[in-house]
Amino acid sequence: MKHPDRTTLLATLLLTISVSLLSNAPAAGQELSAAQTALIEAQAQRHVERYYNFYYERNPEALSTEIFTLPWYTLGANGITARSTEAENLAFFSSAIAGLLDRGWDKSTFRTKTVCVLNAGSAIVSGTNTRSRADGSIMSVGGVSYMLGTTSEGWRIISFASHPPDKLLDCADG
Repeated sequence: MKHPDRTTLLATLLLTISVSLLSNAPAAGQELSAAQTALIEAQAQRHVERYYNFYYERNPEALSTEIFTLPWYTLGANGITARSTEAENLAFFSSAIAGLLDRGWDKSTFRTKTVCVLNAGSAIVSGTNTRSRADGSIMSVGGVSYMLGTTSEGWRIISFASHPPDKLLDCADG
């Protein structure tokens, strides 16, 4: 029996989380027009860019309240981590930004490879995160995939998983 590759496992896990968390999602199998799909792609990608902008601004308060659902999940090499309060988010992002700054970080740049629109209320954005220093040197390049959904407050990230940059999700039609 052939075992699924990492990309298939990641996509399956992200889809499972989205189904369980998006209680107000449209009916399964909903067909979207090309214009609807393009709009949803742009909205989801813009929300991920907003996340990166708040990091660049060193704004843990906005990261804590405007980007993620509660709870939200990090899918990492050591398993799943859940954060369920704004206070947990603030502590997490304050610590993460301080740690990056201690290592000479200046900014992170996300380059989108794929936006997979699952339905009118959910999408997966997959790409690479390049962390760089003020002198322009590269600290790291990694792959990351974000599961997003719509809420009464707009788009929010439900979960994300870091992975090697060559393991980006692909969203092919058909």
